[in-house]
Amino acid sequence: MIITMILLWEIAMAAFLFLITQLVVTSLFQKCKSRKLPPGPRGWPLIGALPLLGAMPHATLAKMAKRYGPLMYLKMGTGHMVVASTPDAARAFLETLDFNFSNRPPIAAATHLNYNAQDMAFADYGPRWKLLRKLSNLHMLGGKALEEWARVREAEVGHMLRAMCEVSGRGEAVVVLEMLSYATANMIGQVKPEGVRDEGVGVERVQGHGGGADEFVRTLQHR
Repeated sequence: MIITMILLWEIAMAAFLFLITQLVVTSLFQKCKSRKLPPGPRGWPLIGALPLLGAMPHATLAKMAKRYGPLMYLKMGTGHMVVASTPDAARAFLETLDFNFSNRPPIAAATHLNYNAQDMAFADYGPRWKLLRKLSNLHMLGGKALEEWARVREAEVGHMLRAMCEVSGRGEAVVVLEMLSYATANMIGQVKPEGVRDEGVGVERVQGHGGGADEFVRTLQHR
């Protein structure tokens, strides 16, 4: 019992010292960096403003905007975020200065899963991104491409509706999100160059997977 209390005390002291060190280092680091940031809530150590958002972040941000103005700075964990809460403020990011804010911040997932962040979703704006967009519009999203793949969409919607009728006929709940996920996976699988459709994605398999995002991603990867 005594040993357990000593260990708990040592853990508590270590956590306290870590928090104090983090606060001091963060304070010194912020003083060294002369950044002019918009006003915003102070937040908590380490986790920043995450606890302040609550269960309805959009409502909380709207209330914060009334206090701090159209541009707010929030520290979200180790990340930094600027929120534009009025049309004029958003226009500055999305129209007036769009080239300055067109690139995504680097994240580990994009680096390791998306070809070192070189796909169309995460690549920096430039010649490569323009080429990827051109190829996507030409072969997947253009009017001619959409017309060519109309039969695929019609067929998959038919499969989805039949699956919904099966489930409804058995008196079970129809989980539309799961059905849509697998219908979308089959559409994408056939638009891709290898053009494979998973014929095994039936009602039972959809219900068995539970519509999880990881299963959906694996379905796309196996096409």
